[in-house]
Amino acid sequence: MNLAILIVEGSDDVLQSASSLLGREVSTWKKGAPKWRGGVNSTSGFSATIADYQNPNEMVVAIRDFVTECQTRQLDFSDLGLSADLSIGVTVGDSEQFIACLDFSASDLVSLGAIGVGLSIAAYPTSDEANEYSQNA
Repeated sequence: MNLAILIVEGSDDVLQSASSLLGREVSTWKKGAPKWRGGVNSTSGFSATIADYQNPNEMVVAIRDFVTECQTRQLDFSDLGLSADLSIGVTVGDSEQFIACLDFSASDLVSLGAIGVGLSIAAYPTSDEANEYSQNA
């Protein structure tokens, strides 16, 4: 699994405008609403899947395409007063993807920053046995 999710937080009216400009399906939450794991949301926000690919290289290409879309639509999250982060997760340790490499160029990172998007990358360990167990459950 190689997944990139955009997480955006801020004021409700600006979030509505940004999600419309984004042109993707979003999941929203409201400040003060209960979280599914307990507690309440401290801010309003939305999340949108940017890339979901088996291959890390394909995911990086999709992220570049997303940045280009934002630039074309003149969507700059920081200019709108929003906090935006691209959260990337990859699974590693099984026979399909023992290791993963995400090759972002300096230009990629500058472009993300230029549209007001931070970057967070995490690797999640898995194994063939764990995948077999979850498929049989």
